[in-house]
Amino acid sequence: MAKIVQLTIGDQHHEMAVKEYHGQRVVTFRDIDELHRRPEGTARRNFNENKHHFIKGDDYFVRNSYEAKTEFGIIAPNGLVLLTESGYLMLVKSFTDDLAWQVQRQLVNHYFRSKALAAPKDNSLRQAEIEARLRNAKTRQARLMKQMAEDFKGQLSPESIQLLIAGATELIMGKALLPKPQIDIHFTATEIAEEIGVSANKVGRVANKLNLKTSEFGKWILDKSPHSDKQVKTFVYNEKGRQALFEAIKREMRVVPINGAADSDTTGTG
Repeated sequence: MAKIVQLTIGDQHHEMAVKEYHGQRVVTFRDIDELHRRPEGTARRNFNENKHHFIKGDDYFVRNSYEAKTEFGIIAPNGLVLLTESGYLMLVKSFTDDLAWQVQRQLVNHYFRSKALAAPKDNSLRQAEIEARLRNAKTRQARLMKQMAEDFKGQLSPESIQLLIAGATELIMGKALLPKPQIDIHFTATEIAEEIGVSANKVGRVANKLNLKTSEFGKWILDKSPHSDKQVKTFVYNEKGRQALFEAIKREMRVVPINGAADSDTTGTG
């Protein structure tokens, strides 16, 4: 027999059958429409209009018709959407009438977060929930990597694109299926600047002046912006580019080469 939660909304009392999935309490569109006294279909319409903001596995779950019937006794010819606490609060954020505030408080305090009636999770259920969340996180990360490969196609090197696609595949499948390209050693402007003893801006200006940001001297990659979490295009230099920068800046500032060897024009002079 389903557990029942007593809710007091205004001067009315409601009995609500507890629905749980993956160890957490959930609600249906019908529950929301009835408690908020909205026309049937209101919650579903709001969800469909803003579905791109909801994360499957975190904010909601979907059960097919058979699962809805066997697990919850609900007839749902088109499938059943189950909203978690976060999904419910996101869905009703546009409900600002007095009743909505009362319903939200009752559901949060006496349904979603109630400890008295909540069945304890066993270890296997906890583990299954953790694994499901991890899979969802990996899937989102892989999708982002594939999107980045598509968005920056033609701007990044073929090796960088191949790395993104191979990495996305490995995240989803759990093992490497696509070969990763052989990556040569590259240096950032900051690393080169620190070796020479100048600023990274100085390295960048010299590179632009000599047109060194080409495939002959390095490649474009995606890197984390130092000022935000965004990915930005950054040029990294191969050994040839590094040496070209050293020689150019040395001519300007008379910097000794990094290997410590003196140039022929500096030996034997007093």
